[in-house]
Amino acid sequence: MPVRSCFKRSNGQVEVMMSASKSPPAKKQYTSSNFVNRAISTFDKRAGLGEYLENPKHPSVLAYNDDFVIIKDQYPKATIHLLILPRDPFKQTQHPSEAFQDAEFFEKVKAEGAKWRAIAAKELSRKLVPPSQTIPERDWEAEINVGIHSAPSMHHLHIHVISRDMHSECLRHKKHYNSFNTSFFVGLHEFPLTEEEAEERKDNWHNRDMICWRCKANYQNKFTALKAHLEREFQEWKAELIKPTEE
Repeated sequence: MPVRSCFKRSNGQVEVMMSASKSPPAKKQYTSSNFVNRAISTFDKRAGLGEYLENPKHPSVLAYNDDFVIIKDQYPKATIHLLILPRDPFKQTQHPSEAFQDAEFFEKVKAEGAKWRAIAAKELSRKLVPPSQTIPERDWEAEINVGIHSAPSMHHLHIHVISRDMHSECLRHKKHYNSFNTSFFVGLHEFPLTEEEAEERKDNWHNRDMICWRCKANYQNKFTALKAHLEREFQEWKAELIKPTEE
């Protein structure tokens, strides 16, 4: 079902309105495996995405349709950070590289990723541009990345929709940063990968130097210094994006 994203102005304010025609969740068959899965998720934080798939009407869910559930990442690593979760029980348990070999499924993933990249771009512009200012005509989608981690941190397959800025209180250590700023993060447009390429991308990723996403300065292992630098880069990046375009 379609998701609509539109802007409206009210008293000088710019608001993003997200509404969705939400497909009803499939009728749950409560088998013994359901209860086992719930018990596992209670003790295993890596199974935490399961609750949104079991209950698409969860308050943290932004939208859902027949194929996907979309949520805000509970620990965002940037100004905008969403997750797309496939509802197919079989695909949920697969590694992305394996799941994406299904051409029909991958086409659905790419379409959903493109849709939410556009929505995320509009939300990013709303967050960055002051309410009193007209949103500049820019390629806001260029500031949004869509992809997966080579070695996902959660059991359920999920696709990240994330802004480039890495400006967040939840960005707390080197692994957080490198997971989105090395080849460990694979954009949807980069698939398919060979087995060799997939292995290379996840090899020793957490020990690689931290390179600023914007100016490419090398901060090696100095996360505190990088964090301070990212704050300055965010302010400069924001100023550049919101600068009114010349008519």
